[in-house]
Amino acid sequence: MTAEQKPKIAIWHRYGPEGHTTCGGHAMPFIVRELAQHADVHYFGMHTDGEVPELIREHAVLHYLPLHFNRSSNRDKLLKTILWYLAMPFMALKCRFMGVKAIYNDETVPLTAPILLLFFGPNVAITVMDFFLDIYFEKARLMRPLCRFIKWLDVLAWRRLPVIFTKVNHTHNYLAALGIDRSRLHTVYNPCDPTVFFPKDKAAARQKWGYADSDIVLVHHGILHPNKGNDRIIRAIADLLPTRPNLRFLLIGDGAEMSDLQKLVRELKLEDIVKLPGWLPSEADLNEALNAADIGLVMRIGQPTDHFHLTDTLSHEMACGLPILAINLKGIAEAVKDGQTGYLFDADDMDTFKRHLTELATTPSRREQFGIAALETSRHLCSIDLAVDATTAPLMQLIRHRPKK
Repeated sequence: MTAEQKPKIAIWHRYGPEGHTTCGGHAMPFIVRELAQHADVHYFGMHTDGEVPELIREHAVLHYLPLHFNRSSNRDKLLKTILWYLAMPFMALKCRFMGVKAIYNDETVPLTAPILLLFFGPNVAITVMDFFLDIYFEKARLMRPLCRFIKWLDVLAWRRLPVIFTKVNHTHNYLAALGIDRSRLHTVYNPCDPTVFFPKDKAAARQKWGYADSDIVLVHHGILHPNKGNDRIIRAIADLLPTRPNLRFLLIGDGAEMSDLQKLVRELKLEDIVKLPGWLPSEADLNEALNAADIGLVMRIGQPTDHFHLTDTLSHEMACGLPILAINLKGIAEAVKDGQTGYLFDADDMDTFKRHLTELATTPSRREQFGIAALETSRHLCSIDLAVDATTAPLMQLIRHRPKK
């Protein structure tokens, strides 16, 4: 088959190939390479900091919007997302003009599916994972009717899509209950590249971060959404310090809650206990930071939308061989087996959190046991090869057989 005879497929992501691959997209370069064996791959997105992965640069045609997406700035994220919405119809029409057979949008930005159906057609695949309206507007009563209406439009559009990817089986079952054909739903757990996140020299990592051998370091990373609940963790650690003065909390990332968390740390006089370094320069730096820790944390406040995740935080922590202390959510519980790879606790039960944290802090053998099990779970559940196969097969079907409108 010559290049001219190959069908065309477009991949969309706001963050572009640089940001996409560090935002749950570790498998994307390999997916692009596999798709390129049978199709011309076109990638649409914005510029972000970082390098375009070599496999994407080699096997895809890049179509950039003339914008730079700054993920560390909430104002910039809002502005650029609005501009992304405005650009969607034109990108969809461009794809039609180019003869693209299918579009794969690896996000759950509200109204994306209705826009694509209207301006491109039904041959669309999306990933359903984040319910942003629930996260950001849960407390805004005046916005709730509009949010419900937008979600209703999304569900109507999802029912027409031939391929939907989810990150956990709970989301798969949730969408099926909304009337979406199970044959169109495909669960692909968050892939994690073991050459990027892996166990390494803990002593050197701890020295770089300034931790003593006797410190017990709890680590978490990610965008500081309002639904992360890290304030609860900080308060719980403050409660434990009189009896466990060697506890430390390393919270990596940035977002809307950063200023409030910094204020809380100052109020509780925890400047020497809680580190808030913001975003780190690279995934290599993040891997080193995770390896400086003793326990990996996965936290949410328990909103209904929180159950639809596995989270990159969890996949990265498991790949580093950390024992996991995680919020008890349906998606998370598919990977974290209570008493095997770590401990689960309910969002409103911080007494159980403190009890589990104390046990892990005082039992090195339990940490080692859980860490080994977590690493093994990562290797099979978050496998790059598994994610590539589970993603490319439905997409290839999509570009070979156009669905009826």
